[in-house]
Amino acid sequence: MLLGLRISNVAVIEEVEVTFGAGLTVLTGETGAGKSILVDALGLLLGGRADADAIRAGCDEASVEGVFERTPVLAARMEELGVPDLGEEVLVRRVVGRNGRAKAYINGSMVTVGVLARFMRGAVDIAGQHEHVSLFDAGLHRVLLDRYGRLEEQLAAYGRDYAAVAEVVARMEALGGDESRLRERAEFLRFQLEEITRLDPEPGEDVRLDAERRRLAGSEKLKRQGAEAELLLGGEESSAVETVGRALGLVNEATKCDASLAPVAEALGSALSELEEAQRRLNRYVEGLESDPARLGEVEDRLDALKRLCRKHATNLEGVLQKRDALETELSTLDNRQEVLEQLARERKAVEERARRSGEALSRARIACAGTFGVQVREGLGQLALGKAAFEVRVTPGTQLKAEGLDEVEFFFSANPGEPSRPLARVASGGEASRLLLALKRALADSDGCGCYILDEADSGVSGAIADVVGRMIKDVSSHRQVLCITHLPQVAAYADAHLLIRKGLKGERTVSEVVPLEAGSERTQELARMMSGVEVTREALGAAEALVRSAHRASGPPRARREPTPDGGSRSRLRRTA
Repeated sequence: MLLGLRISNVAVIEEVEVTFGAGLTVLTGETGAGKSILVDALGLLLGGRADADAIRAGCDEASVEGVFERTPVLAARMEELGVPDLGEEVLVRRVVGRNGRAKAYINGSMVTVGVLARFMRGAVDIAGQHEHVSLFDAGLHRVLLDRYGRLEEQLAAYGRDYAAVAEVVARMEALGGDESRLRERAEFLRFQLEEITRLDPEPGEDVRLDAERRRLAGSEKLKRQGAEAELLLGGEESSAVETVGRALGLVNEATKCDASLAPVAEALGSALSELEEAQRRLNRYVEGLESDPARLGEVEDRLDALKRLCRKHATNLEGVLQKRDALETELSTLDNRQEVLEQLARERKAVEERARRSGEALSRARIACAGTFGVQVREGLGQLALGKAAFEVRVTPGTQLKAEGLDEVEFFFSANPGEPSRPLARVASGGEASRLLLALKRALADSDGCGCYILDEADSGVSGAIADVVGRMIKDVSSHRQVLCITHLPQVAAYADAHLLIRKGLKGERTVSEVVPLEAGSERTQELARMMSGVEVTREALGAAEALVRSAHRASGPPRARREPTPDGGSRSRLRRTA
């Protein structure tokens, strides 16, 4: 859901900041007041193309900022991108420079425009600007049909079977290719393996050899230090062993008079035993030390050879040993390539047959729900004065296994009887596109993950009772999704939970557009009357506007709870902090 929007220096907008709530928000105003500028600006936040001509005259850059509700989908995308997650809201910002360069930010982190487009994909649908309408993206039609039919179980079954096929194919491709290339690969592997095998390293050998090298290199120093330490322990009358022994004798005599000294005597006895054991060990160590220049040379040569091998394979000794195992495995596979390929071919045939069966089951499920989906959309179109329009979901089963199944799925539409249906992406009329989007959204109400719909003049080409039906349907959709609707019909605006008036004025000698929230009651009624009668608001128009509001309230039930614009809180404060 879109919580707040701030636009700076875009066309005739100098600075506009507005918050949005749940439910239906309508935007009205005279033609040319700047209603579509808000939609175009929002398109920039979705990764749309930036035009330097849209920058307000005299300014170097234009910026658009939007605060969106943090959804699980956006949270997952932030984690994937490494963008900071700042809590319940997500701040998106786009800056367009007069030099044509554009900058984009998500929660303050700079990203490319392409990343921004992928991040925001599916968060907002804008009818009337096809490049941003995810429902008109043929690549998403299969996804939407699968959601509508709740085909998660069939999709998961096919996905597992397809993954098994892909795994076998990858193994076969690794063994396929040019015979000479494979022979060269085998010779290279054999050369690397022989080099490692010839040296025949052992786990932890480099650590052991390094310790031995240090000991051999310092043998003379170790002998001298060991002998001196042994002498201090027990070689003279003032040695540690002799001194502790005398102290032990004195304490033992003293315990005959005072038994409380027994623990001291015991501690001295233990210390004397440890000192004598240390002396014996030092003696054995010093006697065992020998200078061996030949062995030292052997150790150093072996260590150098191990280090060269590790550098060559860009790893440590443990990694070299793992590389040896991998080389042996790959070489064995290549040496037995034909036999392995035959086995893989049999395995591939089995998994492909299994995947094809699950793919055909998925196709049947798609075809079954495509008909129901088409009927629901046509019913909605009929209520929207497009009763003779054609809409169909074409599921074209194929034979090639693909990640999404065997089928091609695309929506086709024709607004005029007798005209052939065309792909949805080629719908020309903005009004027809908006009403078709409305009918699609109503059919997808329980499965669509988009949280905000922008309907740009969904009332185009309708009037009277049909306009009231459009208003009711938009209101119905807004009961579970946020809807922002630009409209020229009071019958639609009467159903609004919030009403924003876009109007032009003069600031100094320059034209500016501003957005004015209208309070429920007289302000909204006055605007509805203006929409009905034009510049001069008559008493009759006011009465008709009041009747429209009462009728809309009866049709839509009690007013919904919604987030009201606040001057210092909510999404407005978040926008201000980024200024």
